[in-house]
Amino acid sequence: MSGEIEQQIFDSVNKAKRILIALSQNANGDGLGAGLALFEFLKKLEKEPELVSTVGDLGPYRFLPGIENLKTEVSVFQSFVISVAKTNAQLSELSYEEQSDRVDIFLKPSSGKFSPQDVTFRTAKFPYDLIIVLDTPALEHLGVLYERNTDFFFETPIVNIDHHPNNEQFGEINLVDLTATSTAEILAGLIESFEAGLIDDRIATNLLTGIIVETNSFQHIKTTPKAFLKASSLIAQGGRHQDIIRELYKTKNISLLKLWGRALARLREVKDLQVAYSLLSAMDLQKSGSPEEDVFGVMQELVANLAGRKIVFLLAETSGGDVLGYFYFHPSVRAQLVVETLGGQMLNGSMASLRVVGANILEVEKTVLEKLQKLKDQIGV
Repeated sequence: MSGEIEQQIFDSVNKAKRILIALSQNANGDGLGAGLALFEFLKKLEKEPELVSTVGDLGPYRFLPGIENLKTEVSVFQSFVISVAKTNAQLSELSYEEQSDRVDIFLKPSSGKFSPQDVTFRTAKFPYDLIIVLDTPALEHLGVLYERNTDFFFETPIVNIDHHPNNEQFGEINLVDLTATSTAEILAGLIESFEAGLIDDRIATNLLTGIIVETNSFQHIKTTPKAFLKASSLIAQGGRHQDIIRELYKTKNISLLKLWGRALARLREVKDLQVAYSLLSAMDLQKSGSPEEDVFGVMQELVANLAGRKIVFLLAETSGGDVLGYFYFHPSVRAQLVVETLGGQMLNGSMASLRVVGANILEVEKTVLEKLQKLKDQIGV
């Protein structure tokens, strides 16, 4: 981690007052944990942070300390400012009338007279001084937050903190550490360098959650000694390790467990591609009482239990007649090439999603396997 980049981030935070923390529209426990930790930390620095993500169902992450501070939208409109010089008159009263096609503003002087030459116009600054984007490879992954406010993101300084190899380095300041297991690990180091004494049990628990999620509770191949040491430090600072494990791994709803059983029953393997996958029918979701969101939960279970496979994917029929797919890629696989070929989108550095409207699941299965076979030599399997 570059000390120079750290210092640039510290300087930007110190200068800013209102700070927007933006997360991917597909934020997982790493993004959410890092975002909530940063929110709490900035509050302690007497800043005015806001945390936003258009993520839908929070799933198992509702237990995270401060999750109620997560917003799904924010207002970034610029005010239009009308300035009137008081050189020739003093203001006594201001009023306005709204017409069908305009707004009339009335200025009543207490002395003197206002003239057109006294009036000037300008557009106010955006309501945030700084944007910190966490665990997001590209601005487009912010979803409608970015799509509806491109001018805001273009004109406001951005700090980009991430650990994914496909990060597009879109910030004025980019802290992208490919050796880190998670964005939470990077942020933990950053906060400790800034003011370690401000880390409390809430901040530590959120950061620890991010590390645990990305390392699958330290069982993933990418887990490093550095991640272990950082997690140990966070536990010593109040991180509630047992609570996190219970919420993420020991508390599962019955519908998800039933759906997980159906996925296991249909588990398939293509050895020459180092691929493992499964299929879920719309009837599986209906009989298990599972909402569509449970499909991603099943995918997480598959990934956790199929270590060593280069690619793991799950296809599921939805009640609306679409086919929803989730894909996991080993770090050695050129995931972006696969996703572009299939017409999906990356969720983070190792996970992607795909939705095929009005499709037959067996046809989608066939297409995916055929394209993986054609790409075999290019993607590293």
